[in-house]
Amino acid sequence: MQADIFDVTVQDFQTVVAEGSKNKPVLVVFWSSQCNICKTLLPALTQLQHDHANGFTLARVNCDTEHQITQHFEIKSVPTAYMFVNGQGVDGFAGEQTPAFLNDFINKHLPDPALALLTDAQTLYAKGELIEAKATLLQAQTLNDQDSQIKLALAQVYLGLGEFENAKPILANIPVEQQSMLYHSLVSELDQAKRASQTPEITTLENALETAQDKQAVQYQLALQYQLVKRYKEALNLLFTVLSTDLGYDNGEAKKIMLDILETTDDKALVSEYRRKLYSLLY
Repeated sequence: MQADIFDVTVQDFQTVVAEGSKNKPVLVVFWSSQCNICKTLLPALTQLQHDHANGFTLARVNCDTEHQITQHFEIKSVPTAYMFVNGQGVDGFAGEQTPAFLNDFINKHLPDPALALLTDAQTLYAKGELIEAKATLLQAQTLNDQDSQIKLALAQVYLGLGEFENAKPILANIPVEQQSMLYHSLVSELDQAKRASQTPEITTLENALETAQDKQAVQYQLALQYQLVKRYKEALNLLFTVLSTDLGYDNGEAKKIMLDILETTDDKALVSEYRRKLYSLLY
């Protein structure tokens, strides 16, 4: 990836700084070859630009040659730096600074990487690329697991993929004050999906379970039906019940199905609970 680092002149200042900062922050640094502090500051800022994966543009203005820009900004001493966002100078500093200050200064003006991933995921979702959107949102969630926008976007993708059991715990834990119109729409969609997932086969097996003499066989078949419609919590509950009595049920197929479900669902709490339960049977 090519670094967004420019030696800016009066001819391209408008393009690089004013226009460029509408896409991402631009740090403009005024320096001089006669400035000893500049000799350490410029390499430090260049390294930070790399470290932040091109999250901001570094625009260097040589005050020895770019007198028109220098006079326009009334630069009295070097180094002087200004951060531009959306075409406007919003912050700055002058003189020698510690590495910690420089890093904090830049971080203060960079967009939240989790929210940047959210934007990418929303674009993918709009294109119908749900698998890619899901992966992007899971990455965003590792950076910020409290943001309700990320949670709702992930629930929306899960519903689009038919992964209703993954969407359910997300929607169940959205605080009342954050329950937006999107939230209510997703809850309604989840309710409809629940009704649609109550297949005739499931209804028959649920009724049969109440009076069955061989409950284990019915529980197993019902678990398989729950798995088909991605009602993973209910499937895991029944499979654990079956395995609690016979760990090798159906020639080990019941255990394999349980492990497959645990690999499929993104509900971390559910996975943790049933992995722990399964291991309690194994050891």
